[in-house]
Amino acid sequence: MTSNDDHDTTVPDDDRDPIAGLLDRLGGDATLVRRTAFTRLRATAAPVDVATLAAECDLTLHEVETALSDLVSAGAITRSPAGAVVAVGGLSVVPARHHLRLDGQQYWTWCAFDGIGIPAALEVDAVVETRCPTCGRALVVPRRGRSPTRGQPGRRMAARRTLRERAGRLLPEANLFCDATHLAAWGSTGDHEGAPASLVELTDTGKATWADIT
Repeated sequence: MTSNDDHDTTVPDDDRDPIAGLLDRLGGDATLVRRTAFTRLRATAAPVDVATLAAECDLTLHEVETALSDLVSAGAITRSPAGAVVAVGGLSVVPARHHLRLDGQQYWTWCAFDGIGIPAALEVDAVVETRCPTCGRALVVPRRGRSPTRGQPGRRMAARRTLRERAGRLLPEANLFCDATHLAAWGSTGDHEGAPASLVELTDTGKATWADIT
């Protein structure tokens, strides 16, 4: 492991997009609803109700509900108790550990990779705020358009294959660390599988991961 952001091992392909295979098997309505919900959530930074999705997708309420049920089962979205969509593809309006500011609007993300990859795919300025899982130190990572701001040495991401549970499924999570030492310390305890990756590598991967909904 090096201290240069350009030369670390990338996260394995099977950890980059855990729901990709499931989404490929979903119908066209689910794909349309997912993309529309993401766009609306991004535009408003507020929950998206079923009626709004039906109107914007030109689908019936029943068709939208069916699509949402499939997407929840795939772990692709999260709904509130009232049924509104509150998170899509990692972008969330529900407070969580990973905070993301996009163009002055406040969001949260399911994991740190979402915070890096979504702004990269959108090609917008952003600030990711999270904490090192090893020491609890606050980490702030500015983003400029398609690229991470330089001068962020040693901050890495590590994938965990069985950490966060959503919609009854265990999905990978990713975190940012102060440095390689803290990543190694974290990786030596518990079920912490995965490989480190640089911010540059995560940016490139993020552009591809979110290309279908941005």
